Amino acid sequence: MEKEILFFPNGKLYTIQELEKKLNFRFFPHIGFETLAEKKEVQERGLDKLKNKGVSQESLELGDKFRGKIEAAYIPSVSIRRLEGSLGHGLFVEELLEGGSYVGEYTGIVRKNDRRYFEPLNDYCYEYPVPDYIGRSFVIDATQGNLTRFINHSFHPNLQPVHVFYEGFYHLVFLALQRIEGGTQLCYNYGHSYWHVRNPPILL
Repeated sequence: MEKEILFFPNGKLYTIQELEKKLNFRFFPHIGFETLAEKKEVQERGLDKLKNKGVSQESLELGDKFRGKIEAAYIPSVSIRRLEGSLGHGLFVEELLEGGSYVGEYTGIVRKNDRRYFEPLNDYCYEYPVPDYIGRSFVIDATQGNLTRFINHSFHPNLQPVHVFYEGFYHLVFLALQRIEGGTQLCYNYGHSYWHVRNPPILL
């Protein structure tokens, strides 16, 4: 049976396909690539980084620990809620999460960090820690991605983003920083650099 997601303010259940239409995005359960050649390049650079001991032990251990959840595109029971003001939508957990719990992967298209992200400014990009041939990191562009794209910023977050590594690829996943009660909005710290070229954040 296909998973359905609660959407507020109406409190109805929607399929992913229905949410895609309602919220105008394309759902990606896993990271993708613009071309097979770029996928191969990213994997080769990742494996080179592993060979040269550039991948942290934590990334390797967590990649092994969570690979099943990543492959299954796991996410706990969540809802999407319309927020007041200009924040748009937020992602709320609808079950109890213990500290350290896996909450989901930040998915989208992994591609080169070029001017597409500045004209206009793209709010859904996250650094992918593998450099291209001139030393710029790739990015994960979640303009099209999974439900984690609706997680908002907070300087007092309840989630921690962590890069984990397996089979030549990095995966950006979210882990609960503490026990999180059902009905709580999920948030992480976007980092100060994110706000250098944007208006100051609305505090959550």
